[in-house]
This record gives sequence, C-alpha cells and structure tokens, in this order.
Amino acid sequence: MLLNNKIFRLTFPVFFVMIMVSCNSKPVPIKMGDACTFCKMGVADNRFGAEMITKKGKTYKFDDIHCLLGFIKENSVPKDQEKSILFVDFNAPHDFIESENVYLLNSENLRSPMGGNIAAFTSEATLKQSQDKLGGEVVKWSSLDSK
Repeated sequence: MLLNNKIFRLTFPVFFVMIMVSCNSKPVPIKMGDACTFCKMGVADNRFGAEMITKKGKTYKFDDIHCLLGFIKENSVPKDQEKSILFVDFNAPHDFIESENVYLLNSENLRSPMGGNIAAFTSEATLKQSQDKLGGEVVKWSSLDSK
C-alpha cells in the first residue's frame, strides 16, 4: 500500500500537467505550409486564415474562410462544442480577431487561396481603407455562418 501511495504522489503531478497542457485553448499561429483542416492543402497565403477552437481545446486551422464555412456546414464539430472562431487579420497575418469583433470584406480582387475572397479586419476603418482600394462589399460573420 505504501508503494502504491508513493507511486501515486510521484505520477499524479505529471499526469496533471499533461492534462492541463492538452487542454490548451489558445490560438496556434498559422504558418505558410500548414495543412488546412478542410481542404488539406498547404497554407499559401496566411492573410486569409481562420481557426476554430473547441471546448476541449482542439484547434482546427483553415487556409481560407471558405474552408472554415465548409467545415462548419459539414457539422464536423457540433455547434455546441465550438469555443471560439478566430480570423487572421488581413493587415497583420500573425494576429487573430474573435468572430464577435471581426469586420469582413468580400471582394473578387482579394483572390484568396480557395476563392472565398473574404478578408478579416480589426476595425471598420481598416476595412474601409482596403475596400477603397479593392472594392467589394462588407459582410457579417453571422450571415455567413448561418448559411
């Protein structure tokens, strides 16, 4: 019994740390060459990326908002298991924007990897600057996500 107690005291902290690390629910930077969860292609332009993080901490990466929408439509992760959806900031490809705070521009002139042609911005002002250059229309995440 003493041996079992000693083993437990030594192994429990290791298992606890492993569990806590595996439940990490932070965004994972999207790098060139990362595989898109939906289309399996390598990320060719990280300005259009997106991520979904589940309540269990699993992160799914997408090379285009079009792929994220396809993944959602397939119900690959039930809606009640989604923790957050994040978009890569078009002007700062290493930064993420929460879906509740995103401003989206749909323009054929964006030429995103999978033809979704939607870019994410942190503010209405930065979206407007790009819209003045590229044309296109403002879209809402809620209208895309519900289709």
